[in-house]
Amino acid sequence: MNLLQKSKNKIAFSYYEALRHIAITRLFYIEKRKGNIAQGLKFLNNLSIGMSPVYKKKQLIFFAVAYIELRDYKKGIDLLNIHLNNIRNDSNNVLYTKFLKAKETATAYNTKSDAFINWYKDMGAIKFLDSAQKNYEKAYLLMKNSENFSAYSQSLHKSRKAQIALLRKEYDLSLSLFNECEKDSVLMEKSFSREMVWLAKAEIYTHLKKSDSAFKYLEKLTADIQKSKCSHENKLKVYYLLSINYERTGNIEKAYKYSKLSLSEIKKENVQKNAGNFFLGVYEKEEIKNKSEEMLQKNNTNLLLMFASLLLISTIFYKIYYQKRKNKEEIINIRKIESNISGIQPITDQKVTISTSIEDETVAYILSKLDSLEFKKRFLSNSFKLANIAKQLNTNTTYLSQIINQYKGVSFSEYVNTLRINYIITELDKNPLIRKYNIEVISKEIGYKSCTTFINAFKKRTQMTPSEYIKNLEKM
Repeated sequence: MNLLQKSKNKIAFSYYEALRHIAITRLFYIEKRKGNIAQGLKFLNNLSIGMSPVYKKKQLIFFAVAYIELRDYKKGIDLLNIHLNNIRNDSNNVLYTKFLKAKETATAYNTKSDAFINWYKDMGAIKFLDSAQKNYEKAYLLMKNSENFSAYSQSLHKSRKAQIALLRKEYDLSLSLFNECEKDSVLMEKSFSREMVWLAKAEIYTHLKKSDSAFKYLEKLTADIQKSKCSHENKLKVYYLLSINYERTGNIEKAYKYSKLSLSEIKKENVQKNAGNFFLGVYEKEEIKNKSEEMLQKNNTNLLLMFASLLLISTIFYKIYYQKRKNKEEIINIRKIESNISGIQPITDQKVTISTSIEDETVAYILSKLDSLEFKKRFLSNSFKLANIAKQLNTNTTYLSQIINQYKGVSFSEYVNTLRINYIITELDKNPLIRKYNIEVISKEIGYKSCTTFINAFKKRTQMTPSEYIKNLEKM
């Protein structure tokens, strides 16, 4: 990119744009592989400024990939369908040359398949695997009949069939296909393909309860992790499989170590998801802006006036709302609503008062700071104690305890337990990986020193133990 910028005036603009597009592509996929989807999108947003509409259309596939990485599979697949439609309607070969069309179409089909596979992993619906297989076949047939078909394309298709067999729990068939892949020098020459084959075989052997064979492949992958060669998602899977196999072979210390590493990677992934969604928000705003400008050109000034009116109303509402929030009664009402959302039962049919006189501003300040601590998930630390929080908020334990009791409707210990149990219930519901960890690991990760305290708090909230809750989820 730097060299291109320096040479911009020495080369034809068409070459400059083409090379710039290739550079952005590489940067995006490097960051994606590292798990830094936000950084990839940042490159995409910042470096694409001023590019022609043709290259903007080409970059649609990157945004599709980003949505898929951030688990908005429907949006990602919708964008891929638009991309495929753009290629089909490109009768003058403006987007891609005739020679490249088949390859780019196949890439879009393969990316759709990857989206369906990830969707299956999240939801467990077999129809997603059927859709993945169908799109892989479309891509394979396109490439098979094109001039770009290579031995690597043939090998890659076999590895994809093996992957779908693994997801269908057809372990013998999957192992047989991956054994063929491992003997394929063309496929195994590429580090990404080696990683895929080794990880799949480690997973199969784990399912077959052959820990020695699983460790053989996991050790190869661990070496790649140490050299920073392994992708983010594969690193997470390696840690998970290591924790299972070490627990199975009785090495609890190492099982705990890799469970913690898995959870650490999940936390990083969540941070990236939030940051990535911010950049996708920027992209969507740009889309809305472009579409609005097109509509304005067609519909004169009516839409602009409507938009301006809505903006004015929103601004007025915003000012009124936040001015009212300074009022004590409004603060109390908002706290009641927030308490309901978080699962904490507010005091009902009572006039909320503070027995010791605390100024409205102090109450509002402490409640806002508690909100901030909740948002940052500070309650997951075992140092989240009344005395520590009071010190952070420059108040005393009596005031803080009173405010939590009267505005949250519970004691401090009940407040902390509710936050932690609500958090882990959400994580268990949406993340099947966490269900595989032993209860002691989970309890420590959400701030409990005692596993028994965690089990009792969980049972009080759900009327069942964490193990029973997880078993019920697995049945769904």
